[in-house]
Amino acid sequence: MEPVFCENCIKIDSSLYIYQIIDGRNLLLFVLFAKVILNFIILSTKRKILPSLIGYFCISLSLMDLALFVNVLIISCFKTCTVLGTQIGNHHICLLLQIFSSMYSVLHLPIFFLSGLDFYINLPRLPKPINTSRKILYIFIIMLLWIGAIVYIFDIHSLHPPLKAVLYYYLFQCDVTISIQNHFLSILILLTVILVTIYCWSGLSALVRSLKVISYVEEVVVICSHSNAWRQSHSAKEQLLTNITMCFLLTWSPFILLQLTVVLIWAPLPAYMDLNVPWLCFMNSFLIGAIYWLRYGEVSQDVISLFPDSFCHWRFCHLQQVFTAADEEWIPVKEDNESKILIA
Repeated sequence: MEPVFCENCIKIDSSLYIYQIIDGRNLLLFVLFAKVILNFIILSTKRKILPSLIGYFCISLSLMDLALFVNVLIISCFKTCTVLGTQIGNHHICLLLQIFSSMYSVLHLPIFFLSGLDFYINLPRLPKPINTSRKILYIFIIMLLWIGAIVYIFDIHSLHPPLKAVLYYYLFQCDVTISIQNHFLSILILLTVILVTIYCWSGLSALVRSLKVISYVEEVVVICSHSNAWRQSHSAKEQLLTNITMCFLLTWSPFILLQLTVVLIWAPLPAYMDLNVPWLCFMNSFLIGAIYWLRYGEVSQDVISLFPDSFCHWRFCHLQQVFTAADEEWIPVKEDNESKILIA
């Protein structure tokens, strides 16, 4: 009997082979490696976030991401080996992804509320060098969070599907947890930002219209100022809220648009990806801005420069104002040689 050749069959087999390569261990290793590198770059260049609870959690998350990448890499390299009578294969990688995803999926809300409490208590009186007792407290809280997540996985939450069900699956067929907490928290933050933006719209539009680039003490600075009439008709706390919102939006608008897109299309991101250092930095800036406004009057200008945030320049939201003779604009008092953007 002569063999029958089917062009469609060849195309299907070829596309399936390519699909397995693209969506298999190679892509997974690339994504995990990129996440590890991104964590390292942010934490090494934006070190100001580190002396805080959320900063310590970023360090622990980076170590967990590194552990996941190393374990997946080892399993991929020794896939054909047998260890203790067990054949190493894709199901072990799938099990790792399930475990880490289940841990990550339950940590969004705890770190959000604990970091908010940390900032509410400590933000008005930040010490320049963080003391040893607070470091020990942060480490203890972070350890409790991870231990609680592990206990949740193995004692309360059963992994699904079980290991038997994925013994012969391709890696792209592995079911991993999608964090509901992340979607809920994203919606909460985005709604808050949208509502505050609407409330401060008149002040924000006035700031945008008043943007000016000038030379001040041999520095090129950007100045945006409120009109005298607007300042007189709004309280100091409303002015501060407008300034905080302006600073936050200018810094995080690309990330806000990304989060808005993810929420609107309900993108099913695996939990081992949606808990990441950039998301925690975004959460950090949101919490600092909120607590700064809530505790207005208790935060001195000297403390503002110590805020553990390397992205938003909060010290420019509360600058001394030197009015001109026309009393229509103001020139900010220069505070340091690195100031490039002044918003007040």
